[in-house]
Formats: sequence, structure tokens, C-alpha cells
Amino acid sequence: MKSSVLASTQFHKNHGFSLIEMAVVLMIMGVLMSGVLISISQTTLSARRASALAQLRQVEEALYGFAESQGRLPCPASIAALPTNKGFEDGSAGNCNYTHGFLPSATLGINGPTNDDGLLLDPWGNPLRYSLQKTIGGSNPDFSDPVSIKSFFKGGTALAPTPGITFQVCDTSDCSGSILANTAPAVIMTMGENWASSTSPNEVTNAGTNSLGGHPVHAGADLIFVSAGYSEDNFDDQLVWLSPYVLFSRMVSAGKLP
Repeated sequence: MKSSVLASTQFHKNHGFSLIEMAVVLMIMGVLMSGVLISISQTTLSARRASALAQLRQVEEALYGFAESQGRLPCPASIAALPTNKGFEDGSAGNCNYTHGFLPSATLGINGPTNDDGLLLDPWGNPLRYSLQKTIGGSNPDFSDPVSIKSFFKGGTALAPTPGITFQVCDTSDCSGSILANTAPAVIMTMGENWASSTSPNEVTNAGTNSLGGHPVHAGADLIFVSAGYSEDNFDDQLVWLSPYVLFSRMVSAGKLP
């Protein structure tokens, strides 16, 4: 009998787990699970950024296609003109109501998720921003007006970089570093995931100093955009801008110029 009790006791000692052992196991499992969750989060973020860039490239092609068809670029959409033209350009040829607003996805016929205001959303659920150079001055045409573009093109005047009139895209908010574009007629932008909380000067510049329907946008005089290296905490905006020379080439090929 005694030997049976001892054997039973020995069996439990060999097959049981102490509280310390269980705590160690749970800790190891927690570490492993956190690594898996971080990996999944990073994969999801990378997928969203890739999807956003593909969306911006689709928009870029749609804008060039619109110009090839209509001889101009569309006006930005707004929320001020609701409910009559959700997702459509706010204005007409040569008479845009806004320089900075939202992508006129309905005018361009681009499919994708939209909010209640008819604005096309990026993978984070934020409306895509769209800015169009519509100022007539110096040697710069009004890109919303086919007559202005044609007159400019026929005139043969060089499209000189004119800071303060055309859009600049830089890698810093004050353009003290590299200037990536100095004559961009249009800019399309997604503000990424952290636009509401970021205090980075570069992201603050892209957010703009104006508000349209509760969404931050550039004010009329805000003509600088920032395209910098990705940083999860400091900069996750993505931008695509049009080249005036690619635009003119496409319009010539389509018979809209000269």
C-alpha cells in the first residue's frame, strides 16, 4: 500500500505544472503572440500603402485622360455644393470655385468607396485631396480652362518655375531641401492613417490651414506640398502630382493641342 501511494505521488510530481512553470509558459506565449500581431499589423499597413499608391496612380491616369478628352483638367470637388453634385467638380471650365478641395471622382468616373458626401475614400477611410492650379498670371495657364491652356501652348512661352503661383512639391515643409516639382498643375494626396494626430511640420503643411466640411485642406495661398520619406509616426502622406509637360504631350497626341 505504501509503495502504491508513493508511486501515485511521484506520478503527480512528474506530470503536474507549478504556478511558476505556467507563468513562464504564458509569458512565452504572450511574447510569441505579440510578435505575430506586430507582423500582421505591419503587413496590413504595407498592403494599405500599396493600395493607396495604386489608387493615386489610377487617379493620375484618369486626370490625364480627362484632359485628353476635354482639353482641360477638372475642378476640385467640395462639400459646399452639396447635395446637388456629390463627388462632381465644383465649378466649370475656367471657373473653378476652389483651388484646393477633394477629388471629383464622379466627374472622372472612378469607382471606389465613398462617404456620405460622395467623396472617394482612401484605404484609411479619408477623402482624397485634390488641388488644381487655376490662377492666370505670369506665364502660367489656368489648367481648368482649355482656351487658356491652348493660348499658352501656342504662345511658346517657357513654363518657368514660378514659386508662389504654381504648386511646389518639396521634401521639407519650407522647401529648404530638394524641390521635387516647381510647376505642378495638379496634386492628388492621401493623408494616411495618422493625419488627425500628427504634429510633424511636413504633415501639418500637407494638411493645410483651411477647413472644408470639417476636413483640413490647403487655403488658396498654400501652394507647397511635401513628399518625404515614410515614417510611421512622423510622415505617412502619399502624393502624386501631374507634370505639365506630360499633360501637354498627352493633349497633343489627343489632338487637343495646339
